[in-house]
Amino acid sequence: MALFAQAMINGITDGTFLAMMALGITMVFGVARFPNVAHGDFLTVGAYGAFWCATLLHLPFVVASAGGTALAILTGLAAYMIIFRQIGDRPITALLVSIGLSIMMRGTLSFVAGNQQVAYDLPLWQAWRILGVRIIPLEAGIALASVVVIVATHLILKYTRIGIEMRAVADNPVLARTGGINAERVNRATWSIALGVGGLAGIFVAAKTAISPDMGWNLLLPAFAAAVLGGLGSPYGAIAAGLIIGLAQNVATLWISDTYKITFAFIVLIATLLIRPEGLTGKGAAAR
Repeated sequence: MALFAQAMINGITDGTFLAMMALGITMVFGVARFPNVAHGDFLTVGAYGAFWCATLLHLPFVVASAGGTALAILTGLAAYMIIFRQIGDRPITALLVSIGLSIMMRGTLSFVAGNQQVAYDLPLWQAWRILGVRIIPLEAGIALASVVVIVATHLILKYTRIGIEMRAVADNPVLARTGGINAERVNRATWSIALGVGGLAGIFVAAKTAISPDMGWNLLLPAFAAAVLGGLGSPYGAIAAGLIIGLAQNVATLWISDTYKITFAFIVLIATLLIRPEGLTGKGAAAR
């Protein structure tokens, strides 16, 4: 029972990371209509940005995290303005370009930062033991911060004008433009929020593990699985699916090696889509 509870706790922590990553992927898909393969590498940029701010500028971790998030947003917005805005009406081309951009970014990060892993210099706290379950304070804090980011994103989407416009464009782009919504403004806002959430996700994952040029790429597959499972274009579906896959992967480690837990994410994805091809929220059908 204690092992199952431990797996559930670990699953919630991993699930919040996946939810943040899938949220960024599905938000961009909702307005741009293509899956951005380079999204994981923008996460890596955010993680390295925070590391550089902390080590080179000697900033506190919270301030360094803000700097890393800003770097992820600026890098992603530059890619959008220079590349993706020009090919916004050609989703297949945009997908292929995002693959090339991903490869280029990983190569650039390897050249600039090297291939060795680096880690944040964070204090160590003794783990809490509650009813036989081991809880690491750092991971608990990161999971709580992830929940705060997800809730803040929900509030923006639900109650702000730009959030309402983003949902309108995602639901029906033609009708939204006919109604006078500035699509370019919505695109920039969507990319900024998605990149900000993604950059923070990269920083949170790096705080738990370590940073390497391939970090974001390794996280991309389960994040894509969560985005598809939730229904591409559905932010709330992505959040729910991220939590489901995080829990499923960690509970599966009670019977399989940790090395293969990513496989279980796709087992959950395939099984769900066989029963409900449109995803959890029905957005998948619209995406197709």
